[in-house]
Amino acid sequence: MKNIYKIALLFLFPILLFAKTDYALEAKNIEDTFVKVIEVYKAGDIQKAKELTQTAYFSHFENLEGGIRINLSAKKSYSMEAQFGQIRKAIVAKAPVEEIEAKIANLTKEIDEVLPIIEAGTRLVGEYSDSSSNTLAKQTDATKTSNLANQNAQPSKQSQPTQTSQNENENQNANQTAQNPWNAVYSDILAKLQVVKDDFKNKKFDDLKLNLNNEIKFNLYRNTQLEIAIRKYISQNFDQQIQQIMGSLISNSPTFTQDKFDLYMKDLDDLLKTAVAKLPSESYALAPKVEIKEEKSVDFAPVVKNIATKLALSLEKYKNGEVNDAISDSQDIYFDEYEASGMENKVGAIDINLKTSTEASFSKIVALMKSGADATRVKEAQDELISKLNASLEKTSGSNSPLALFLYSLTIILREGFEALIIVAAVVAYLVKTGNQNRLSIVYSSLSTAVVLSFVVAYLANLMFENAGQSREVIEGATMLVAVLLLFYVGFWLLSNAGAKKWNTYIKGHIASSLSSGSSKALWWTVFLAVFREGAETVLFYQALIFDAKTPSLLFMVAAGFVVGLVLLIIVYFVFKFSAVKIPIRPFFLITSTIIFYMSIVFTGKGVMELVEGKVFIPTHINGALTIEWLGVYPYYESLVPQLILLAILVIGIFIMKAKAKIS
Repeated sequence: MKNIYKIALLFLFPILLFAKTDYALEAKNIEDTFVKVIEVYKAGDIQKAKELTQTAYFSHFENLEGGIRINLSAKKSYSMEAQFGQIRKAIVAKAPVEEIEAKIANLTKEIDEVLPIIEAGTRLVGEYSDSSSNTLAKQTDATKTSNLANQNAQPSKQSQPTQTSQNENENQNANQTAQNPWNAVYSDILAKLQVVKDDFKNKKFDDLKLNLNNEIKFNLYRNTQLEIAIRKYISQNFDQQIQQIMGSLISNSPTFTQDKFDLYMKDLDDLLKTAVAKLPSESYALAPKVEIKEEKSVDFAPVVKNIATKLALSLEKYKNGEVNDAISDSQDIYFDEYEASGMENKVGAIDINLKTSTEASFSKIVALMKSGADATRVKEAQDELISKLNASLEKTSGSNSPLALFLYSLTIILREGFEALIIVAAVVAYLVKTGNQNRLSIVYSSLSTAVVLSFVVAYLANLMFENAGQSREVIEGATMLVAVLLLFYVGFWLLSNAGAKKWNTYIKGHIASSLSSGSSKALWWTVFLAVFREGAETVLFYQALIFDAKTPSLLFMVAAGFVVGLVLLIIVYFVFKFSAVKIPIRPFFLITSTIIFYMSIVFTGKGVMELVEGKVFIPTHINGALTIEWLGVYPYYESLVPQLILLAILVIGIFIMKAKAKIS
């Protein structure tokens, strides 16, 4: 029990992930990393210099990106991001050290310039913010112009076709659309831009010109009067930039490389998005009237298409020996597409097994790449993932009927609540059987705290930047692993009690004093972690359902499913509680400890896999090993070894307790 406080303190680790990003520290880390880049580059270690540059971007600059984007502009964020790629290219090309030092100096100078603004500005993602200074705005435009002229600039990872921003605009609710009717025009343009991307990919340049010129430039940009609004309420120069990019795409797309085309399309999208966000309410009178229709389910087909495209690109990198880039891209696909689009939560609300299996497929691809598997095996794993995504499409496509929403809602609360219910009921039954009814407040306190914090954490997770998904996975994984320590402790405690003699004397004496001296804290944390781990995920699943329930009648069906499920859980709880009280105390302790040890093994496997999905580390795949979801068994050394260690501790502990029982 002396270590219980240390165990509890471990729980603070995931909570710290919600702390404010220390922008100054991240900027300092970037500068320090670049110092090391120059050192190893001068020493001739090209690979290490390249890896450190990637570390500066992925581990540090990504934490600044959100602040730069919402306090300055998306263009500024993208232009600075591109400089990391240019530095990396110069390293690979073995450019003179002076050239690399100049590029690094320019980038760190820009970071120093934006640092005071993002530290004083908004830290959480909300509506687009244009709080930049005039100087920085001019620098941004100049940088963007330079990017357009540079054909060899490496496109950012976000330059690949993505449905995330499109889904975000499609998913605006009726109130937001009514507040800014230009959002609807931008959504239509975004959809057409996706068609243009497909035309370029398929080399249908005649169709590309028609879509750009007739559909986007005239029907959507000019005829909706968006052009007039931008010239009147923002600036003529802003409109000229948009027109110039459109003109270049219409005239020169057949001669563009894929990278240059993607860069132009990204610039056009950024400018339009910025313009729509900046247009004042006075301009709304010019906008076309928007008819608000009843929402249907989000179409995730473009998301699946984007994932398939990006998987193919990552496979090509893997074949070319760019293993680290391929691994990083594969991990980004999970967060940037599957999770950020809302597809993960929607699938989880409908079929948790399919969601879990899909997540495991993402991890399998990364593990195979890490182990140096043949490209054919990686391709097979990718095909398996796409097959699961297509199955997910079938489940999420079409409009939601009231009955479907009711059943989804009912299933979520029963599925997520039952696992926590087992532990809660076991603790309550234990307290009742040992004559500690007066300690039931332990359960009520931890239960209510966990429920409240579940809502708080889910809310905070939705307000984080691009790494929100990643942080949620790390939080959930860390919570599970901390819960394993407490569950294992409680399990052995119950098991040791099951072997004691003279029950009445033991219960009245040792257990009562044990509860008063600290074991109550272990029970509190056990209940708390069990409920909190399920609660935060449950809130996110219900958010996905509520998003699709746009009418009062559909919202009522979601609420009805939740209430019915909650009532059923309460009934199961009381049945379990009163049945457990009637069971003789020795079998009760044995059964309860068995359940708790089983959940410890499952939580260990799932907790490790959550950390894998959070990019804490890359797992090592075991050829021929099976995946057993209900046991939390996955084909990776990192998950299986801790589970085997727990089993060994369990077996050794049982033998030791039996030996002590014989001696006594």
